[in-house]
Amino acid sequence: MHPRGATLVAFCDAEGGVDRNRRIAKHLSKCEKCRNQLRRIQSEKDKLSAGAAIPAMDSKRGLAGMLSAITAWQGSPTSGAASELKGRLRRQIETYFGSPAVLAVERPGIRAEELLGKASQILEVFLGPNAAEAVRDDVFRGLDWAGPAGETRR
Repeated sequence: MHPRGATLVAFCDAEGGVDRNRRIAKHLSKCEKCRNQLRRIQSEKDKLSAGAAIPAMDSKRGLAGMLSAITAWQGSPTSGAASELKGRLRRQIETYFGSPAVLAVERPGIRAEELLGKASQILEVFLGPNAAEAVRDDVFRGLDWAGPAGETRR
């Protein structure tokens, strides 16, 4: 019998226990299919680790920009940037958690900054702070917003 994917992930992380890891190693020595699956798992883990090494955004500048954008949206909640942000957040929530999650989080008339806060909380809990920050960066990438001191950024 072949080990399940989760078992191979645990083996890859050396979390399966000595006896279990020994049995899996013995199986892997005889099973090319499982060795290939283990290689794919390791490759995916390596890619994810490489993604975590991407430098984080400058926290002060990013926070100032986010606060500035929120202020601008509060002054004009129907602005194009707020509408675009809400659409991007909806797509990210749906991508990671499915359509029912969008329905649970978004309600009619929700402001962009409120949806951003809810989405951020969900992403941090389920994906972790680094991945959540990467998703937020992706959401804000190329979005027009008013920066510090009224400076416009794109």
